Parts: sequence; structure tokens; C-alpha cells
Amino acid sequence: MISSQLSTKPNVPSMVPVERSLPPDCFAKVFPFHFAFNQSLEIIQAGEVLQRISPEGFIGGQLDQFFQIMRPKVAVEFDMIHKRSKKFFLIESLAKGFQLKGQMLYVDTDDVMFFIGSLWVTDLTALKEYGVKLQDFATHEPTTDFLYLLQAKSTALADTTKLAEELTAKQAQLERTLEIVQEKNDNLQAMLEQLETTQDQLVQSEKMAALGQLIAGIAHEVNTPLGAIRSSVDNIADFFDRNLDTLPHFFQTLSADGHQFFTELLNASRRNQVILNSREKRKLKRSNTRLLEAEGIDQADNVADTLAELNCFEGIEAFVPCIQSSGGRQTLNVAYQFSTLLHSTQTIKTATDKAAKVVFALKSYSHYDHTGNKAETNLINDIETVLTLYQSQLKYGIDVIRKYDDILPVLCFQDELSQVWTNLIHNALQAMDYQGTLTIDVKQGDGQVHVGIADSGKGIPAEVMPKIFQPFFTTKPPGEGSGLGLDIVRKIVNKHEGEITVASVPGNTIFTVSIPLLPA
Repeated sequence: MISSQLSTKPNVPSMVPVERSLPPDCFAKVFPFHFAFNQSLEIIQAGEVLQRISPEGFIGGQLDQFFQIMRPKVAVEFDMIHKRSKKFFLIESLAKGFQLKGQMLYVDTDDVMFFIGSLWVTDLTALKEYGVKLQDFATHEPTTDFLYLLQAKSTALADTTKLAEELTAKQAQLERTLEIVQEKNDNLQAMLEQLETTQDQLVQSEKMAALGQLIAGIAHEVNTPLGAIRSSVDNIADFFDRNLDTLPHFFQTLSADGHQFFTELLNASRRNQVILNSREKRKLKRSNTRLLEAEGIDQADNVADTLAELNCFEGIEAFVPCIQSSGGRQTLNVAYQFSTLLHSTQTIKTATDKAAKVVFALKSYSHYDHTGNKAETNLINDIETVLTLYQSQLKYGIDVIRKYDDILPVLCFQDELSQVWTNLIHNALQAMDYQGTLTIDVKQGDGQVHVGIADSGKGIPAEVMPKIFQPFFTTKPPGEGSGLGLDIVRKIVNKHEGEITVASVPGNTIFTVSIPLLPA
């Protein structure tokens, strides 16, 4: 916890103390460069060394009169700083030019913001310029401090230069991939427009009708992975823009325990995601928040949310000592940022694979003489891949309920069955107007795997039901569908010697696909 008012100057206006467990004089020595300010940006306390090297009127003055925030890019406003308080802060004295690095901490009981940090220098001679000595730091060992300061500047510059070169190359590669996918999408869109102008002729030609079925599916199948790639590339670029300058120092100062904590968090985020519905997630988050609050951790709800994003729902009590340690919160935040980077790269890989599969599907359906071999696959994994690609359309109005039994592998053409799940899920979302409940039920019985995809939409009218699998029949408005999706689905299921059925009442429409298991 943090201390009461620290100023010892006799001419400083009287301030209401911010009471904490450490005595003021002790807190001033432990955090010699800290300061605190209230909602009005009035500086109400500061460490001993920072008071000494700051201009007159520092205590009781306004934050924006003495400092500017270098990183993150945020205005000197209390609410804006509060929103970015998890970030690494680098601030600069307007009068003296020295820089401080550290963390902003909000104390809700007193409605004040604390900056806990230290002087940021990479050259020992700069200390004298600012009127600071090594003895002014809270803890130090002279020889180590000297060697660190001597090496920090050259090491940080070399590491940053190398990392920047690598990132530039990676970004160029990603941009080229995006350009290629965009070019293919443009070509396919042009083909779709050309085929739509001759739809009457396509109806008369069985071969051209099959080609038209594929083109109709491509319109939304390519746009989805393309959007995922674009979003992920933006996330990666934003990550490095915000963290490139701070990463070398973070890893240099990471302790052995901190390194282990960081590694465990990343490993947790890379494990298979725990499949939970929204209610289960909220229950675990509330339980974890109460546990963290009982351990005296500030902003426990935010910490619990971050752990949840890192796929840590159970056993978090093992992380409590690390979170409470010095730099623990920063380690947690950096691990979360790295996990989002890993997830973005995985999304790009998944999305580019999906785009390539669409092109492959176009070729195979054009000739309809697929000569590839079937392969073993777990249908649940394929369905989860489709749900990942549709995540942006699921998270703002769709409650996904998963009912997965343990199933055996099936022997199938994986690419084509993935198209079945894509079409059925897409249709279910449109039927609900992207607001409702999507239920996916996977079970095993009678030598088959049964996949049920249900939506809570208004249902399929009885007079329409016999026509839904007919080519070119659609109930969607012009421009939203060609009536080929369910015909494609039925042909793929038949090719696998399976069966597709549908049952519908208002509020519950379910398509059930049955695929044979591997022969015994």
C-alpha cells in the first residue's frame, strides 16, 4: 500500500493526507521519485528526491505545469490517465528535462492517482546534470549501477535496431500476403459479377450451375478471412508501435521469478482455450475477483479479466505472490499483450488457410471429380475454427451454447465439411439477424457423429420447407443470397454418405448433419 502526504516543506499548503500503511518519511525514501495528484491535477505529495530537483511550487502545483507525458500518447487529464493506467508511462519534466519511467496507480478510496517510478537515464553523467546522485535511488550497488548505466544505452540501441529490422521485414511480408489475398478477392468478385449477368444461361447449364454454386459461396467466405487478416495485422502493428521502445528495458529488468511468471502466463494463453459459455465465464471471473480482493490486490476485477483473457480461469491463487511482487502487474500486462500478438498471428494463419481452401474448393467443384484422399479429423475442432472466423459477428449479440460429447474421428474431406459448417452457421446468424442464441450440439451414436446447429430465429415457414435445398431458391432479399448454399451443403453431405435433416418452429430451427464414423 502507499503512504500519506510526503511533503516536508514548511511553505507548502496544507493537504488532506492520503493515509496508507507506510509512514511518510519511509515512503519518501522507498519511492524517492514518486508523486500523487488528485482529480484537479493538483500535485499533493512527492518523493524526497523529486521534490528537491523540481521547481518551486511543485507540491500544490498543477501536473501539466511540470510534466508532459511521452508514452503512452495520452492527454494530461485525470480520466484519460486512469483509462491507460495499466500502461508503461514515460514522463518528462518541462522545466528540467529529466524523464521518469513507471506505472500509474489509481487509489479509489482517496480518488487520487499515484505515479510510482524512477529516474530514466542511460548515461551516468546525466545524474549530475539533474542534481541527482546514485545514493538518491532507493536501493543500489555502485559497481552494478555503473556497469548497467554504461551498457544500457548501447545495448538498448542495438537490441532495438535489430528488433526494428525484424519487425519491418515481418510487416512487409504480412502486407504482401494481404495484397495477394486482396488481389484474389478482387478477381473472384469480378468473376461473380460476370456470372450474375448471365444467370439465366447458368440455370440451363449443369456445369456452369455447379460453378455458380461455388462462386456464390466465395462472396462471404473470402471476405471473412480477409477481414480477420486485416484486423490482426492492425493489432500487430499497433502492438509494436506502442511497445517497441519499452520491451528491451522490460526484459532486461525482469527478475528470475518474474521471468517464470511471464512464461507460465504465455504458456497458459497458448493452451487450448477453455470452452465455456458466457454464464460460466462470468461465474469464474466473479470467483477469481473475490479471491484477488481477499489477497489485497488493487483493481482485482481488472486483474481477473486479464487472467481470463490469458486463459487462466482456475488455480490463479498460485499467481497471487507474483502479482503482488514488484513489477508483477507490469509482467501480467506485458504477457497479456504478447498473448494478443500470438493470437493475432494464429488468426492470420487460420484466415490465410481458409482463403486458400476457398480457391481449392472452386477448382474441385468446377470439375467435380475430386481425386484427393479422405483424412481423419475431429469435427469439433473444425467447427471451432469456423466459430473463430465468425467471432466478430458473434460477440455483440449472439450467445453461443456448445454441447460437445467426446467423439471419435471421422474419415472425410475436411475442407468440404468445413464449408458445410460455415454455410449452416452463417445462415443461422442471418436467420436471427445477429441477435439470439446459437446452439451447437455434437454427439455420437449409431456409428455416426451427429452435428446439430440450431438458431433462435423466427423459423422456416411450412410452405418454404420443401424448397430450401433446391438450387437458386432463396428467401433472402436481392443481393444477400443466390440460393446455392444449402444445395452445396447437401451435396457435400451426400458425398460423405451422410444425411442432413431440418426441423423448424418459431424460435428454434435446427439443421442436423450425420457423418459416418471410421470403419471398425
